[in-house]
Amino acid sequence: MNARRRWLAFALSALAGACGLAGEEVVEKLELKTPQGVVYTVTAEGLSSIRLGEREVAHGGWRADTGDWLLNTGSGKLDAKEILKKSVRADEGIVRVDHEHQDLQVSCLYSLAGEDLRICALVRNRHESQPLGAVWFRGLTFDFGKPPAGLMFHQHSSYLRAHGVGLCHPSFASRIGGSYAVGDGFGVGLSPGGPDLERTLFWWDYTDWREGQREKLPTRNLSFLVAEPIPPGGVRKFAMTLRVSAKADWRHLLEPYKRHLAAVCGEVQYKADHRVFAQACVNKAPQYITPQNPYGFHDGFRRLDLAEGVKAFGDTLVPGLQAARGQGVLIWGQGGENPRGAMYRPDFDILPPEVEANWPTLAARFKEAGLRLGVCARPGEIACRVDWKRDGTLRINPDDPAHIQMMVKRFKTMTDRGCTAFYLDTFGSSLDDVKAMIAYRKALGPDVATYVEHACDAILPHSGIYTELSFDKKSNAYGLIFMSVHTWEIFRWLVPGVSCVVRCNADPKDVPDGIEKPFPFMFRNHLTPLIADWLLKRHAPELKPLADEYLDDKGQWRK
Repeated sequence: MNARRRWLAFALSALAGACGLAGEEVVEKLELKTPQGVVYTVTAEGLSSIRLGEREVAHGGWRADTGDWLLNTGSGKLDAKEILKKSVRADEGIVRVDHEHQDLQVSCLYSLAGEDLRICALVRNRHESQPLGAVWFRGLTFDFGKPPAGLMFHQHSSYLRAHGVGLCHPSFASRIGGSYAVGDGFGVGLSPGGPDLERTLFWWDYTDWREGQREKLPTRNLSFLVAEPIPPGGVRKFAMTLRVSAKADWRHLLEPYKRHLAAVCGEVQYKADHRVFAQACVNKAPQYITPQNPYGFHDGFRRLDLAEGVKAFGDTLVPGLQAARGQGVLIWGQGGENPRGAMYRPDFDILPPEVEANWPTLAARFKEAGLRLGVCARPGEIACRVDWKRDGTLRINPDDPAHIQMMVKRFKTMTDRGCTAFYLDTFGSSLDDVKAMIAYRKALGPDVATYVEHACDAILPHSGIYTELSFDKKSNAYGLIFMSVHTWEIFRWLVPGVSCVVRCNADPKDVPDGIEKPFPFMFRNHLTPLIADWLLKRHAPELKPLADEYLDDKGQWRK
């Protein structure tokens, strides 16, 4: 019987509450050994031990519990504290563990696929009336031999209770759905295994939270949280992949997650162009709204409400972009300042009459030069009145077609006006944002560039991202806001072809001799410079040689 048929038979027998599959043998424990020599021991407690050669690197058990209290979700009334009945059976290299709790019935399959241990669980909510909001798999303690490093979420349980499901991937707190940890001579890689994008979290909890002790300890408690509800009487399948390896390179450890992400989210759906962008923040502030400047624009070439301002805008930006081998401009505050606030506005397509009248001239100038014209959008929110003078915002519901259609219409208004690029403000890191971006990408097509402010890995196939570069004079190291340089490295590896525009806040004067200057650093790391409009002409002589070295004529990376 092949693996798929055995899984179906297992699922059917578990649903029926049968004793087991034909050919199953009741055992006390079973060892699953990888070709690389890692031994996973499964008992009635679940996964109870992991050995690398003669060294035990993890021990305990693996069981399900209700995660409602931990993630502040569901009814919180289900009881799964104690395992009332438990058993372990084996069938052709697959180990099945059954646990019966007061309100949960759980069956787990453990099987090897090369170097990886795959754990599939079928969880039944036995409660007659109360839903289960999240499942919490827990019980293993890893001993890394030294304080581990890697991609490891390790907040205190009180933090999880306070912030709840919003901490689960995809989110601002958990941008990457997989996890890896590197210890003394080995590493651990983790990946969800379901067929769909779900709210999941690998939680590496400290074994001792005493201040001054926790960071020094070599041990961590592993948990896997899945915030997918199960209704009363309902059943849901959960899956994860665990790789323990003496090869501790992060790419090797995250390899199963890379496959999972590609299967769930797909490849890049847009035509990336990595040439330089200019940034034009044309709005100033509400207090600058006057009869002479009714929309609070900056003066000079940023006065998009004046014909002479639009001409000056083109005269300033177009030659600078051409000199730098740039691709276009992204405009923040294209409608000026709204006295009701909520900047940057979710109704980003609504322009003052004077700006709307001038827009065709602006769009024509950039189109004739073969350059992109882009604007700031805020597609995850809707403006709403707070009081008579002020607006606030509410998050859209991506599962409501009317919300998506409303925002798609705003995008279409601006693309019809000649916009082929959008910076997506306050957007990109949640499951709702991923759902919305999939719809927006389908409507926009592959030729329109987008860059989300807050990125998670699941949104990368559908949009480029935005960040900012800084330089820390104490550590003499570069850093990015919203994510680390290493996170960007993982993003690039997980989703080849993803694009990233970067505002440079690093002053070359702060970078000591012998350390790579900001623009070379950006090009080498495949980061597209986003240059302030007033600095473009100054930096063009440095940017063009770098663009010639790193980019071909279509804006694709040469190396």
